[in-house]
Amino acid sequence: MESHLSEELVKQVFFQSDEKRPNPLIADEVDIVQFAEKLELTLRPLIAAEEHKRCVTIVAHMNREVASKLATQRP
Repeated sequence: MESHLSEELVKQVFFQSDEKRPNPLIADEVDIVQFAEKLELTLRPLIAAEEHKRCVTIVAHMNREVASKLATQRP
């Protein structure tokens, strides 16, 4: 699966992540690009499932029968 994250985008987000948290998790030896790619791979199925549920809800407003069939499909 092709990543939607470029190295430049990962760096941009990293340098914007400067808010202080009460219990920060700090890792000095982490490749932030690799971490972002692994995070994307982990989150992609969860996001797809949420999008699928939203689509079923939208379609249900137009046609319940089609929504019922769509709901049985895998996201």
